[in-house]
Amino acid sequence: MEQRKVLEMTKKPELIDEKLRDLRESVHLMHKEVAERRDQQTRRNKKGKKGAKIVNFSIGDFVLRSRVDQKYQDKLLVTWIGPYQIVRADVHSFVIRHLITGVETDVHASRLKYYADKSYQVTEEVREHVASQGIVLAVDELKEHRWCPTKNGYDILVSWKGLEPIEDSWEPLQSLWKDIPVLVRVYAERVGDTGLSKHIARSARFATTSS
Repeated sequence: MEQRKVLEMTKKPELIDEKLRDLRESVHLMHKEVAERRDQQTRRNKKGKKGAKIVNFSIGDFVLRSRVDQKYQDKLLVTWIGPYQIVRADVHSFVIRHLITGVETDVHASRLKYYADKSYQVTEEVREHVASQGIVLAVDELKEHRWCPTKNGYDILVSWKGLEPIEDSWEPLQSLWKDIPVLVRVYAERVGDTGLSKHIARSARFATTSS
């Protein structure tokens, strides 16, 4: 059967040309499909590598942390501060320790930049540099309050996160109301001091009319 087909094709050269064209086209399409698949895989590999950054921080390393200083229109102005020391490594984040306060913070790897390895000597000059950057403290608890006749207002004793009780400080109610009004209101409701509540209400009305 196969021999008869070959004989027929040899008698008709146009059939040979047609079959060769079909064969070439088939091979061309096959190579094109393989090339397209290879290109797609290459693009996927490049995209995967671009999205996954290899973080080479180790426990004990010193790093810089990005801090958003202010927002300008739709852009954030970022400053690198530190160094901090890495004390724990998680899957996508690291726990870093502040060299002055000892406060530990969980920070995403994308917000950290390598500074030095664990053999880095933290000198007094380094500590002074870190301290000069300023520390943004978060309120841990509002403990008690007092009336200050000289100010004609209240002070509230504030406990700060990451600091010792001896470092608690008396802060003006007016300043705290601007920064943490919800915490101040919750504290006033908890202690049930009528005078404090009335003073807070006046502060709230003043803030509303002046804004």
